[in-house]
Amino acid sequence: GGLIWRRRRNVTMKTTMKTMVTGRGAVPRCGARGRTRSALHHLRVRAASKEAAPSSQAANTLPMMPSDRYVAMNRFRVQDRAEADAKFEKRWAERPSRLATMDGFRWFALFRRINLDGTDLTEEQNEDFNYTSMTLWQDQPTFQVWREGDAFKEAHGGGNIKGILDMLISSAQTLKGKPKLLLANAYATQSLEVSESDLLKMAGGWRSVVADGKRVLDPECFMCAVDYVVEPGREAAFLQEASASISESRGAGGFRFGTVLNADAGKGADADVFTLSTVWDTKEQWEASRAGEAELGEARKTETRFFEGKLVLTTQKGA
Repeated sequence: GGLIWRRRRNVTMKTTMKTMVTGRGAVPRCGARGRTRSALHHLRVRAASKEAAPSSQAANTLPMMPSDRYVAMNRFRVQDRAEADAKFEKRWAERPSRLATMDGFRWFALFRRINLDGTDLTEEQNEDFNYTSMTLWQDQPTFQVWREGDAFKEAHGGGNIKGILDMLISSAQTLKGKPKLLLANAYATQSLEVSESDLLKMAGGWRSVVADGKRVLDPECFMCAVDYVVEPGREAAFLQEASASISESRGAGGFRFGTVLNADAGKGADADVFTLSTVWDTKEQWEASRAGEAELGEARKTETRFFEGKLVLTTQKGA
């Protein structure tokens, strides 16, 4: 499973060994639902890796590539009721923000999880994070400057009592529980540049979009996010495979950017989960390429999720 896109909960498993508890989480190391069955398998794989064949040792000596972006994601569980999604999107469309004017900013979208066949999310899916705001920064220091500055306060209630109360009231009307922040390192990022004529309309560093709170906003992009479990010592080889996959996708129509995300949490429980994310103009263009479906070396693919993006912000550099 993956940590990035999923809500974490504890699931007890009865095994022939000790009872063990595994977590599940929600983006860029992504969601871990479905990990109950795979966790024991993962332990077996790790046990077997102690007797790895010499042919696998060469890959373990590859240098780990440096991260090339820093990604901040807030993940939300929007209530499963009429117009809750539309009201939530309206709140985002009307928030005061000058995000796109900040040094180091590269790309933003508010992602809504969808099923590829167009059906509604299941009750189980709605219990996970069904919306994620995703911001790509040039590096961690530029993200930190924004997080500690006035622009961050303005976008999160304005730093005054009225703004904070308005935000709390709006959240209570649309959300189930509090949002959860996840920070991730991004690797092997490849993006197309954006012509000035293709930049979406902005006002003061934020999108100029009319939202009525009754209908969800039209999608402006599509993302496919695929979780992989990578054995310790195999990270560099996996990232090389993923980079080659993104390079191949780059030539397909509608491709915007691709990257590999791994949660910035040190050697935590999900440090072995990497998410290959590719962003496209439309779902149909991704379907024509089916990017991200190939196996990547010895990494174990665990789950694929799909999202439509709203309120896209970028610069001419792209992501």
